[in-house]
Amino acid sequence: MLSGLNRHWTSCAIGLAAALGFLAPACAQNTAGIANPDVKAGARSFEYRAAYETRDDGRPGAFAHRLHYQQSFDESWQGRVVLLQSERGGEALEFRSISLEVMRQFVESETSGGWESAFRVDGLIPLADGQPGRIRAAWLNSYEFDDDWKLRAALYFGREIGDLARSGVSIETREEISRRVAGDFRIGVQAFNNFNTTAQFGVFNEQRHQLGPMLKGAITNRLSYTASALFGVSRDAADADFRLFITYSP
Repeated sequence: MLSGLNRHWTSCAIGLAAALGFLAPACAQNTAGIANPDVKAGARSFEYRAAYETRDDGRPGAFAHRLHYQQSFDESWQGRVVLLQSERGGEALEFRSISLEVMRQFVESETSGGWESAFRVDGLIPLADGQPGRIRAAWLNSYEFDDDWKLRAALYFGREIGDLARSGVSIETREEISRRVAGDFRIGVQAFNNFNTTAQFGVFNEQRHQLGPMLKGAITNRLSYTASALFGVSRDAADADFRLFITYSP
């Protein structure tokens, strides 16, 4: 029964994800996820992400997509390289950046009662004009309350580099709570919060806060998906981002 229910939910999820992916010719900027701090020796994966940002107060819609490769070096260390393209208002896609990331897990769920934690550092190299570089440190966490409920949370501190860099240290948080419905299929809620920089936090509406639903699951033993929508809850955030992530693990 569970396997049949899982197939049903998977079919629904794929249909929703496909619909999100083809809503319009213009599309979005937020291709960020809420990272898993767990590192498994020998694990590697390729992931494609696409996002569509709706038109907002006269600003044209935007599309962004990215491809990354992720590889663990042992049971604690993992690296990732990310290549991003984007466009706005129907213009030609342009390579925007390449990022390099290194993560080290220092808390294992097997010895901590369900909590996993890792530190990650990353560097972003701009490939297009009008964008600063960036270095960033992240604290990534995951906690399983039981076999069904899981919480992920991440805290980011960043510093922009270059002539166009903002002053101060940027601060972001990301949260996700999800529940297993059947098999590998999960539903949940995600929150993304960008507090600007320590030089000028601004008030709530001058920051970028988004909240929305997500669903994720397995298509095959090697292929999985995450489909989500984020809606702006502050004035400076995009009204809506629709996102689809596809992961292949050889």
